[in-house]
Amino acid sequence: MRTLKLGLLLFFVILAASCGGKEVVVPDHLSAGSVQTDKGMPFYERGCYARALDHFYRANELFTAVGDSRGMAMSANNIGVVYRAMGEAAAAIPFFEDALRIYRGLGNQEDVRQTLSNLAAAQVDTGDYAAAGKNIDEALMIQVRRKPFAPAMTVKGILLAKQGDVKGAEAMFREALDQLDKRNPTGAAAANYAMGDLLLGAARYKEAAPYFERALESDRKAGFYRGIADDLTAQGLCSAGLGDDASAVSYWEQSVRIYALLGMEEKVRATMGMLDEAAMRSNRDIALTRALVDRWIKGEMTDSICE
Repeated sequence: MRTLKLGLLLFFVILAASCGGKEVVVPDHLSAGSVQTDKGMPFYERGCYARALDHFYRANELFTAVGDSRGMAMSANNIGVVYRAMGEAAAAIPFFEDALRIYRGLGNQEDVRQTLSNLAAAQVDTGDYAAAGKNIDEALMIQVRRKPFAPAMTVKGILLAKQGDVKGAEAMFREALDQLDKRNPTGAAAANYAMGDLLLGAARYKEAAPYFERALESDRKAGFYRGIADDLTAQGLCSAGLGDDASAVSYWEQSVRIYALLGMEEKVRATMGMLDEAAMRSNRDIALTRALVDRWIKGEMTDSICE
């Protein structure tokens, strides 16, 4: 079964501000955790998870050292987000639970809602549907500024899909997509990918393809390399399902190269397997792609995209 991709928000703590035109100077030891968070974010956004994790762990240590509760919660949440993105949902759960405990104490409902959504998503990944359902239903009950939270709806839809309620999942994904802010479409890639994945699983290939295209557009704008590769892989599956092997080869040649640049060996193997078969059926020469993938997966590139 394919893993559903869900990109979730990372939080920032504002450690300096201006008031009446006068800048508030924050001592270095108090801002150090925020500096590490800022350094880790670009790596996370590109899908360079190992590098992001190093910075988020360091941020957590620095926030802990100065007793910054919100910073501790934020960094714990961020660590959990990265572990889940790496496919290690079980490792993510304790960090989400720690962040949730702190945020409940601080009383910020927006942070509680986001962390509940993250925790529920990880619990779905591990198969703990009962706990996931409890947490995501609580998240959906929290409305900040009377506005529903599209990422939580996406998690709910994924849970329903895992439980076999395809109609309920589709309705939830459509509601999530309707709620996206067109000017700042947080969660657009995740909601579109989830809808596309649901339709793909039901062999509704022609309907699924536009959702993956919209997810790809969002991920390209964000510079999310891993997401771009996943979207392209999914588009290839749609093309293959429609009997268009030539198009599938084109999509998979792009995605497997990105996976190789990111050093994702399992993704490379799986995608190359599909690519080889489609290339044979369509009489396409993929020798160059194979050579580049072999080179890049060994780390033989001019410069790592995660540097």
